Amino acid sequence: MTDQLAIQGVSRVFESPNGQRTQALQPIDFAVASNDFVTILGPSGCGKSTLLRIVAGLERPSTGQVLLDGTPVDGPGADRGMVFQSYTLFPWLTVAQNICFGLRERGLPE
Repeated sequence: MTDQLAIQGVSRVFESPNGQRTQALQPIDFAVASNDFVTILGPSGCGKSTLLRIVAGLERPSTGQVLLDGTPVDGPGADRGMVFQSYTLFPWLTVAQNICFGLRERGLPE
């Protein structure tokens, strides 16, 4: 059986404009099989959100790769979603337009 989600050697280093490097996520490997339920726990600043953003395709890892059903994750996709810690709305849209945004992007009727 193939893992539905495979995280292989994923790490993330952020570099400031002056060249200072911050290791936000140490290399990590783990796999999630179909119908598994996983919880990521850790103290503030340990890389939980960074890892989730990489899995969602919102950020690229510095090393390693994320595979979803054997296909590399190289950007956001309609096959996965993420609930952000703080609200994320398009302020120039109405509430109804924000709700319908995903449908519109997929060419579906509101």
